Amino acid sequence: MPRPITLLVEGDSDRAALLALAPRFGVDLGAEDITVTAIGGAGNFGRAIADAAAAGHRGGGLYDEGEERFVAGTFNRQPGEDLTRHGFFACRPDLEAELIRALGVVASTALLEEHGDGSAFRTFQQQPAHRDEEVAAQLHRFLGTTAGRKARYAALMAEDVDFEAVPEPLSGLLSWIWTA
Repeated sequence: MPRPITLLVEGDSDRAALLALAPRFGVDLGAEDITVTAIGGAGNFGRAIADAAAAGHRGGGLYDEGEERFVAGTFNRQPGEDLTRHGFFACRPDLEAELIRALGVVASTALLEEHGDGSAFRTFQQQPAHRDEEVAAQLHRFLGTTAGRKARYAALMAEDVDFEAVPEPLSGLLSWIWTA
């Protein structure tokens, strides 16, 4: 019987996106004995990877590009080295940017409208600090302005993105499960 798998992610938005995408990739997390664990920040990767290994689990995960040193150091690698063979995939620069790029600005904005945040987003766009930003940057910042919004929209965006456009870190990790 294959060993259980623990997918380690920095936060709740990463977890929400993976939970939403797994069924689209034919991954039944429960049936495959796969857990997705938000570790509360990249600084916890070393401990979380060691804990998963000590429990007999195969480990993989997602991390933000700027936090690569935490994952690389765990495997005695340098930032910039390919960590995908260890099951870890970088979001560039982070999950929200990956999803906004994959879905596109128009569809991302429409998703806000559809789920009741369109008016708040338009107000946000008019704030002096954000008026001159590109819409993608505004979307990225807006998703983090209210507790729980990043996770909520990560799941919604992951459900809406065309299968062929699923960001590589997410598709790579979900595909890695079958090779782990």
